[in-house]
Amino acid sequence: MRQFLLLFIFTLFNLNGFGQTSEFEKIKASDQYIWGLGISEDYDQATKLALDDLIGKISVSVESKFEYVAQEDNTDLKTYSKSVISTYSSANLTDVMQLQSYRRGTYSILRYIEKEQLKKVFERRENKLRDYLQLGEKARQEARIGDALRYYYWSYALYLSHPYRADIRLTEEGRELMVGTVLNDRINALLSAVDFKITDRLKDEDGNKTRLIISSNYKGENVKNLDFRCNIGGSVTPLHEVSGGRSEVYLYGIEQQAIEKLDINIEYKYLTKCYQDKELVSVFEAIQIPAFSRASKSVLVPADEAKKFVAKKMIKPVFESVNKLEDPKKFYTKTIDRLLVSIAEKKYSDAYPYFTPEGLDMFQKLIQYGQVSIGPLTDTLKIVRLIDETQVRSVPMTFYFPNSNKRFMENVVFTFNDQLLISAISFAISDITIDGIVNRGENYGSITDKYTLIKFMEYYKTAYNLKRLDYIESIFSENALIIVGTVLKLAKPIDGLYQNIGEVGVDYQRYTKKEYITRLQNAFNSKEFINIDFDEAEVRKMNGDKKIYGIQISQHYYSSNYSDFGYLFLMIDLNDSLNPTIYVRTWQPQKNNDGSIYGLDDFRLN
Repeated sequence: MRQFLLLFIFTLFNLNGFGQTSEFEKIKASDQYIWGLGISEDYDQATKLALDDLIGKISVSVESKFEYVAQEDNTDLKTYSKSVISTYSSANLTDVMQLQSYRRGTYSILRYIEKEQLKKVFERRENKLRDYLQLGEKARQEARIGDALRYYYWSYALYLSHPYRADIRLTEEGRELMVGTVLNDRINALLSAVDFKITDRLKDEDGNKTRLIISSNYKGENVKNLDFRCNIGGSVTPLHEVSGGRSEVYLYGIEQQAIEKLDINIEYKYLTKCYQDKELVSVFEAIQIPAFSRASKSVLVPADEAKKFVAKKMIKPVFESVNKLEDPKKFYTKTIDRLLVSIAEKKYSDAYPYFTPEGLDMFQKLIQYGQVSIGPLTDTLKIVRLIDETQVRSVPMTFYFPNSNKRFMENVVFTFNDQLLISAISFAISDITIDGIVNRGENYGSITDKYTLIKFMEYYKTAYNLKRLDYIESIFSENALIIVGTVLKLAKPIDGLYQNIGEVGVDYQRYTKKEYITRLQNAFNSKEFINIDFDEAEVRKMNGDKKIYGIQISQHYYSSNYSDFGYLFLMIDLNDSLNPTIYVRTWQPQKNNDGSIYGLDDFRLN
């Protein structure tokens, strides 16, 4: 019995140590693998040492590919190669296998990868840089210059970190081009084509600061999004955001008289937005990417005309009416004029009589949404009448958040009821979003329903920006289906309301209404600000007489500690036009493999 026990112990020890050793030697002796070995009394340390050793051997195998770049950067070739290859460790080396043994208190870890699988690692990086390139192309075509620069630059960074980048080609107009050349040209072309102009110089009443209103265009079109910094008096400002072709810069003290030109540096790196892509972050930390000098612009500052901003400067608005209803009276322009004076002079209580109780609550939230300033009113101001409501649209306002050094420009909409009181305030959605809702045939909904959708999406956007949790809770059905994730998974009907959803997928989060509202409340409490904006949209009406609509819309989300871009889908019931209801809300950070996003076809009402 004793001999059997000793034999058992010896066999177990052999399997745990010596048996693995023979496997170690087979891997190390084979020319099919690249391997790294780590030895330590601590398991995690042994694993790290093995991975470091593996990365070192991979870098040696490809270091000749980085020779030109290392010479340009005056960097040691071995050091540079290992630094670049280390960017593959956390995100892309998913095909690395492991053997381990534990003998006499010491761990031996062997990390290894097939040479053929290593090619796939580099292919995945190539695929990612091509994905960013494609996103940049789409953004450029839509005049979203900030997004285009960001995606091009990120693609360029990944390109420079690819050992076989010389083989990465792109075919355009029958010519085969190196992707790096294309990206370099695209970035420089975008930077060259962006033009800035100071359209107005306004002094505040106290004379302590001057506001420069700046217009930005790209090939004659308003820039839809872009960030920039200014060099003023030897200091660099925080990022300024261009929205709808406009932005503003403040001057203080002696700068108001001394400055003759504004030095602008266009942001193209967007390093603060790439933190979700760990692989990309590691690339930025590992390699030095050439700077783009065309990002620097100089704009002449008009002479100080001692002109002070007065809200009564309102010019005659452009009147628009819906369904051929009568034009609104001058009452609306006079009311908004007085309202803007009260905001500019911070005499907010003077405006209280213009509001209904609900409208007043929204006004108080508006003036608490950052530090508010009024932009110069232009001929974009519109008055729209729909049924028993009148909207005064596109009143430009800027909201500044000092803790985050962030500014947002919004076109604010004031809605009057039939009692001539302001019943609601909202932030306008973009023209491209409105076009996506309105410019479809009658099969996609009546004109009244389309304008109701526009108003609803503006209320929806504003509720998130102003953190109106009560309103958000009111518009979701008690049985609402709320899904956040990259894909959807087969789901059971909710209380008999829905059929099964789409195709089976992975990695999704599904919330009840109560869970979603709790999640939102936590988000609202933890952020200085939230700002969402919409871009392209597509609307469809569900077959049948019911007023059930699906809207697919791209969404930009910004907050004091997080930002993202993705695709939102809402299934909305407009049967009660005064109280629309959301049955389904999904959000996904990228489109499906076939280029689609989730919509009406993935959901059915019983």
